[in-house]
This record gives sequence, structure tokens and C-alpha cells, in this order.
Amino acid sequence: MPPTQGLLEPRTRGDKTPKIDLQARILKVGTMLEEAMPRHMIIEACMAEYSVSRSTVDRYIEEAHRQFKETYTPQMQRSAEIAKRRLETIYYRAMKKEDFRTALAAQAQLNKIQGLCDERLMAGLRRSDTNQRHNY
Repeated sequence: MPPTQGLLEPRTRGDKTPKIDLQARILKVGTMLEEAMPRHMIIEACMAEYSVSRSTVDRYIEEAHRQFKETYTPQMQRSAEIAKRRLETIYYRAMKKEDFRTALAAQAQLNKIQGLCDERLMAGLRRSDTNQRHNY
């Protein structure tokens, strides 16, 4: 096929996205993450705009996170350390007062900073916990 032929033809299922388009999508997802857009909204927006599956958008999100970690500067690392210490202080004080809701929120933020938890894993744990509470 000549290079100019087929550029405007719609892609069919199974066609691979060109690398430049893929990187543009990942950058857009990264921008959404920087703007603190919730994961479910990122997924919905990408599924609508690019006609891709949920798992494909999850891969975009994972790659955006990986790229963030690669470009992590020492200043950002210091800022993360400061945030970590503050959250640890909040956690300690909340546990001392037996304010478990605040302690759990602080721990969740610590987990995010440290990259310990995946959103899908945490959602599964929350469902499991809810099921156990209702079974007495």
C-alpha cells in the first residue's frame, strides 16, 4: 500500500495503535492524573475518545505512572518525604485518639505516596471488608 493510501481509513479491531499516537494518549492520561482526575473518569473519557477497552486504559495509566517515576526529580522526592512524614504524624496522632477513620485516610495516602497499593486491589479489599461486616 502506498504511504498516502489508507491514512483516512478507519482502523479495524486488532490494528495496533501507532507508537506516536500511543505516546500522545499516555501523555494525555498523565495530564489527567496530574490534575487529580479520578481514575473512573479517566477510564470513561479514554474509552469514549479512543474507543478502547477498560484494560487498555488501565495500561495507559500504568505506563503514565511508570513515566512519572522515571522523571521523579530530587526536589519532588524531598517533597514526597515531607508529605510522608506529615501523614505519619497524622496517622500516629489519630491512632492515639482512636480516630480510626482519620488514621485509615492517612494510611491510604501514605500507600499512594509509596506506591504500595493498586486502585483495583484496594477496591477488591473494600468489597471484601463490606461483605465480612454484613455476615456477622
